[in-house]
Amino acid sequence: MIGNPDWFCPRKFGWGLGVNSAGGIVYIGAIIVLIGAVWNLPIEVNQRAILSTIIIGLVVVDTLDIMRKVYSKLDEREKRHQLEAERNASFVAVAGMVAYGLYLGFTLAPEQVTSQLMPLVGIAVAMAAAKGATLLYLEKES
Repeated sequence: MIGNPDWFCPRKFGWGLGVNSAGGIVYIGAIIVLIGAVWNLPIEVNQRAILSTIIIGLVVVDTLDIMRKVYSKLDEREKRHQLEAERNASFVAVAGMVAYGLYLGFTLAPEQVTSQLMPLVGIAVAMAAAKGATLLYLEKES
């Protein structure tokens, strides 16, 4: 769309994209300036919020498109490294959720435990749904 995939590279830490060139820095700077300009327009706050939301939505769509293009250029070794890193991050996330759930279970009153654990259950269900949907899509595609 707007951003050039050559400006970005896969991130080593975290998710998303790393900056690969001056073009990427200019792209990010332009987005920040644009949102700052919107918030300084002499219009109502609601209208500024709507414009900012539209801009951020377009940036998210553009970023996802750039990520698709950047990650599709990886060779087999790099793809395997990315997959192993994602797997390990998922293991750590689940272990953290379990540890936090156990902590809540031991420190809260019994009537509070269910309401506090529901977000963790929701996250686990969302993770399982994302994995299942991905596998179904990939099996259908190949």
